[in-house]
Amino acid sequence: MSENHPAANPARDSLQKLERQAHRYDAQDGVTEFLAGVLFFFVARAAVDPHLAWVPAMRIFPMRWALKYFKKRFTYPRVGYVKLRSEDRQDLGRGMLTYLGVVFAVFAAALLIFGDITSWNQWMKWMPALMGGFTSGGFIYLAGKTGLMRHYFLVLVCIAWGIACSLMTVPRSVLGIQRWALGLGLVCLVMGIAVFLNFLRTRPVRQQEVADEQV
Repeated sequence: MSENHPAANPARDSLQKLERQAHRYDAQDGVTEFLAGVLFFFVARAAVDPHLAWVPAMRIFPMRWALKYFKKRFTYPRVGYVKLRSEDRQDLGRGMLTYLGVVFAVFAAALLIFGDITSWNQWMKWMPALMGGFTSGGFIYLAGKTGLMRHYFLVLVCIAWGIACSLMTVPRSVLGIQRWALGLGLVCLVMGIAVFLNFLRTRPVRQQEVADEQV
C-alpha cells in the first residue's frame, strides 16, 4: 500500500486523534447537553402554540451566550482553555442540508410505501419520527467529534423516542411532537446536570486560577 494513501496517513490520523481528544476534553462538563435540554423544552412549548414557533429559533443566540458563560465561569478555571479548530461553515452547511435531505427522502419513501404520502394526517402522525431523524444529525455530529458514548446514546434516544411518540395515540397530532420534545429535553437535562455535577466534584478549580482571581 502506498504511503501517500489517505487511509495510511499517520500524520492525519494523529491530528484527528488530537482533535477528538480536544473536543472530548471540552465536552466533559455536560453544559451542551443541559442547554440542549432547555431548548427542547422551548420546542415543546412552541409545538402546541403556533404563534410561539419563532421562540426556539430566537433562543439559539442566548444559548450560545450561556454556553460561553458556563465555559468561562466553571469549565476553564478547572481544565483550562481549549481552542477548538473552527469548522468550515460552507462544508458544515452542505453537510447539514445533505443529511436533512436524506432523512426527508427516507421518510417520504416510507410513507409512500407503507402509508399515504398525500395524507396530511399521516405526515403529522409521524412528525415526531421525522423530527427525531432531523435532530439526530446534531447528536451524530457531536458524537463524531467527541467519541463519547453518552452522545451516541442521545442519537439512539432521539430516533427511538421519535418513533415511539409517532406510534402513540394522542388527541391532537401536535401533542406527539410536544411529547417527543419533552422526553428528549428531559433526558438531555438530566444527563447534563449529572455530568456537570460530577465534573464539579472531580475537577476542582486550579490553584493558579484562584490566585489570578485574587490579584
